[in-house]
Parts: sequence; C-alpha cells; structure tokens
Amino acid sequence: MKSKIVTYNGKKYIEADGKIIDSIAMKSFRPTENNVGDFHKAGVPVMHVYCSGLTSALGLPYSLYGETWFGDKQYDFTNLDRQIDFFKANAPGTLLFINLHVDSRPWWNEENPGKPSSFTHLSQIASDEKWRSDTADYIRAALRHVEEKYNDVVLGYFLLGGHTTEWFSKEDREEGHSIKLAAYRKYLGDENARIPDVTELEKPESQIFLDPVKDKNLISYRKFHNFLIADTLLYFCHAAQDVLKHEKVLGAFFGYVMELRGRGIWNLGHIDIDRVYRSPDIDLVATPSSYHYRHYDSHSAHSIMFNTLELNNMTFYSSFDHMTFVVPTLKDNKRRLCHEKNTMEAMGRVGNYSYIFNDRKQTIDAMRREFMLKVSKRTGMWWFDMLEGWYYDEGLMREVERTVRLSESLIEKKAVSNSEIAFVISCESHYYVNKAAELNTEVLAAQRGPLACMGAPFDVYSLNDIDRMDIDKYKLIIFPEAYYLTQEQREYINRKVKGGGRSLLFVGATDYACDENLSLERVRAMTEMNLEALEKDEATIHGFDSTFGYKTAKNPTLYVDDDSVKILGRYSESRKCALAKKSFADYTIYFSGLGNISHTVLREIAREAGVHIYTENGVACYVNSLVAGVYNTKSEETTITLPFDGEFTEMFSGIRYKTENRKITLPTGENPAQMLILE
Repeated sequence: MKSKIVTYNGKKYIEADGKIIDSIAMKSFRPTENNVGDFHKAGVPVMHVYCSGLTSALGLPYSLYGETWFGDKQYDFTNLDRQIDFFKANAPGTLLFINLHVDSRPWWNEENPGKPSSFTHLSQIASDEKWRSDTADYIRAALRHVEEKYNDVVLGYFLLGGHTTEWFSKEDREEGHSIKLAAYRKYLGDENARIPDVTELEKPESQIFLDPVKDKNLISYRKFHNFLIADTLLYFCHAAQDVLKHEKVLGAFFGYVMELRGRGIWNLGHIDIDRVYRSPDIDLVATPSSYHYRHYDSHSAHSIMFNTLELNNMTFYSSFDHMTFVVPTLKDNKRRLCHEKNTMEAMGRVGNYSYIFNDRKQTIDAMRREFMLKVSKRTGMWWFDMLEGWYYDEGLMREVERTVRLSESLIEKKAVSNSEIAFVISCESHYYVNKAAELNTEVLAAQRGPLACMGAPFDVYSLNDIDRMDIDKYKLIIFPEAYYLTQEQREYINRKVKGGGRSLLFVGATDYACDENLSLERVRAMTEMNLEALEKDEATIHGFDSTFGYKTAKNPTLYVDDDSVKILGRYSESRKCALAKKSFADYTIYFSGLGNISHTVLREIAREAGVHIYTENGVACYVNSLVAGVYNTKSEETTITLPFDGEFTEMFSGIRYKTENRKITLPTGENPAQMLILE
C-alpha cells in the first residue's frame, strides 16, 4: 500500500492506493476486544497501534504489549506483531497508524552514563550523535519490519518522543548540559559561547521584551533550544524516509503555539514550528483538542496554525481525549478487560479531572461540537479511548456510528474556507519576548475564546507564510503579536497587505524588536499612528461596551496620541486612547494596545471591515463554504445569518430549515450543537 496527502473536494485527505480514506480514527493505550470491536462495528476506518516499552507520565506503561528494543541493535518485534495481529483479528479491514515510540530506553541510559533520558530532558540529549544514530537505526529497523510484513494494512506512521510523546522537553526548562553546550558552541561557531544562567533566563514578570544587545546570548540560546527540538524530530523523520521513501504518510505531535500557556512554549521548545511544517519529510501533525476549551459550556479549539499546514500539503488530526461521563465508573464497568494494576491506579487519578461531562447527553453534545470543528476547519479527528472503556455506553457508540456515517457523507461534497478573517501568528517574535511575562497566554491561548465567539470564521497562518496566503480573500488581517518583522515581511505588509480595501488590526508593539534595538519608531511606521508609552502601565481597555486586556500590566503599554485617528476605546485608569482606527484611501488600520481582545470588539471591527457576521452575542460558529454550525448552551434558540437565502438540512437531526431574510432560528435548548449543510 502507498499513501499520500491529497486535496479532494477542497479538503485534505490521505489517499491509499488511489482511495480516499476518511479522516476519522480511534486510538487507545489499552486496546481490547471490546473497545476495538465496538469502534470497528461503528465503522471507524483507521485505528492506532502503539509500539512502546516505556512508562508514561501517568506512571503506567504506554502499551501492555511490551518492548521491541532490547539493546544495541537488538530488536525483537514479536510484541508489535502480536498487537498488529490483534487488530487484524478484531477489526478486519481496518487500516492502521503505527505509533513508534523512539525515546531512549532505560538500558540505553544505563549503558551510556551521564546522558539524560530523552523522555524527560529531550533538549539535553537531542544533539548527542550516538543517541541520534542508535535511535535512527531502531526506527529504520522497525519500519522495515512493518513494511515487509504488514504493508497492506498500515496507512502511515507517527514518531513519538519527548515528554508525553509530544516532543516536549519537559523537565530541563531550557537548562544546560555538557552535551547541549557543545552543540550550542558548534551552532554559533563560537568555542567560548555559554548557556545563560537562571538569572538571565528569568526576567521580571512585568517586562515584556528582551534587550537585543544586552540579551543577545539569551536570544541566541533560545533560538538554539527550539531549533534543537525541531531539528531532532526532522532528523528522525528523515531517517524514517530512508525506508518509507515518501510512499507512506508520516506524522508527529508538534507545534502547540496557541495551546502552551505561560512559559511552556519556551521551555518545551515548540517555537521553531515553521521548519517542521515546511519539511518534505513530514505529512501529518496531531495535537489533543485544547485542554482549555473542553468544558461543556465552551466551544473547543485547535492548538496549531492549520491553514499554514494546508499551504504545505499537510493535514491535521485533533484528538478527542475528553473525559466522557463513563470515566468515573470505569473501575466497576463489567465490560472492562484491562485490570492491570498501574492502569487501574491511573484511572483513579484521571477520574478526578474537572472537565468530565455529567451525563450521556453532555458527552454527545461535546462530541458533536468537536466534529463540527473538524468539519468546518476541514481537518481530521480521532476518539481517544485512553485507558479502555471511556465509550462503554450504547448511546455513545451510536453517536460514534452516526458521526462516521456523517463524515463519510461529506467526502464527496466540496468544502473550502470562506473565512474573511486571517489571524497571523509570528512564532519568531517570541524569541524577543521575556517568557516570565507570559504574554503568549493573553495574545494567543486566551485569544482563541473571543475569536471563536466573534460570529465569523477565521483562518490561522504563520507570519512566514504571509506572502503565500491568498491575501485578496481576506477583509480583516489580525496581527496579535508581530513584535518582530523581517525586512521582507515589513515591505510585503506595506506594499500588498495595506491595500485592496482591507482592514489590518495590529495588537501591541508591532515591529518593535530586531537584532539591533527596540524601536517605537518602527511601531509608529507600521501602524501609521503616533504611539507613546504610558508612564504607568495598565492592564485593561474599555471599548464597544466591553472591557478586555491582561491579568497584570506589562511594560511597555502603548497608547495612541494622534488627532487623525478615531478613538474606539480607552485605558481604564488613564483614559488615554488604547483602541483606535485610522482610515486611508484603500485600507484601514486598527490598533489595540492590549491583546485578549473581547469577542464584542472583534465582531464590531470585523463588521466595519465588511466581514459577514453569522452569529451575535458571543455564540460560537463553525463555518466554511459547505456548512454553518453553532454551539450554544445558554439559549433556547440561536439565530444564524447566512450570506444567501435558501432551504437547508440540519446535519444531526435531518430537519429542513428555510431562511427568512437570510436568517434561520435553530432550537438549541435541547441540542446546542447544530450544523446546516449549505447545499
């Protein structure tokens, strides 16, 4: 079997031997006859095989099938064979993703004293040539074995490494090591280079930006730290392609730029995303559905720049590993087959999470919400029955079966993004930001909530792809943290983005940082407004009858001192202009001194920009050219405004609705998740 990523009816799918494979799957750390059989009976086309001999962060083995790597070039894939044969017997005809755990084994660390475990201290071992070489040999051996024996059932592979197998460098928190120091010196070409100490790594929380001159070594080291994580993943992907030769899709968990709050994105090493997304050696990216938007009354969210993936002919899978209402009773569930001691102890721990759904209905509503997100963003998803039994309920499995049928029915229907808003993320800007300020939490992670509830769909790109975007389709471009711009990006924005009747929303100190200095003049030039810094920093802005901003004030806080602008909002204390609009002949610029902008403000700016607004009052919408969905747990009815009149079918109920003045009122009281098929 050969597999590859293709665009089919506007959506990214995996094609296997000329056949489109639906982008829906199932995964479990504890596959048994019961859960695999249930999902197979429901028609799920793809399942995951987890090949690991290591213990997870929960303190239990990732897989009960056992190890396959026993010593230097000592491989025995009998345990992997047993697992694949199990899936073939209990889910005949199902295609498989092989998840290959590549972290250093305990025996390897014992035989190589002084070398850290890649599971906990990835950045400290990542550049070690022996670890890389030994691990690459294991990857090639495993893939050769599977391809020779199971080529006909294996759809593709995921390489798993680092903490929680998501390529996180969890425990070292950017700390140094002799291996890492040698690699850093080689990276810089400077035998005297040193790793920053704790006082350099940790700045005062109120300080946003690093000094490009005084903190030059820190900025360089931070770039290296993130380069190292991405480079390690790509090194192993390239080794895998020695066997696969790009004839099977290959994926990894990587690029959680909008999910990692606080110091996470710096410490874990996920800033060098663009190199991974542009690599020809990787085809798939997966992440869990956002942990911060899982509650029943929330709206779900992605963690990655999904439209940049699309530009690079990659696709994305979101993992629905939410706590279903069955989870608290799993230990006593009569259908459970796995009663391994560590697994049962872990079940007690995971059952204490706050976002477990109360009952079957809440769980199904959330499952539909996640499916609407998948459909609207034209991505993939899988159900993660993590420790076996999270779906041991007839109602949940009927919903899985219904979802599979719905997903299959959409394959032949064309769907493309009709977003008129682009949210453009500058990963590189975070090298110039003090991680202790945790500004990423406000401008990216928390901003996803208002974005989802502003009433219009949006696309998410990397700033490095701004010249590859179809810029003319967008009426509003949002730059949430473009603190650092290259000369090429600066010129492109001024030449191309500013024009065409578009509106641009700049947040904070856009173009403030470069390798030579911090310059307010560059911010003034980009925003075309006269900006100054507040004497006393502030954390909130009031505008459009809403208040938004940060939990704590950060320095510098910029205000607008310009008679040529229209004032839309002011800082809460000083009352200086914090939100402004300036109109030009062929474009409009908006500036906000703070991020985490409310959905009310975003919606009004979008409306002024000419963006079509589907929902009001903070109701989450899920929209592309084929579908228009809503999720609303707070109202008995939800009105959605479509761009055109017609009669449309609601996907989950099959009820037909007809517009009146392009509006349809959906009864969301009992069923908060509803989605119209716009055909």
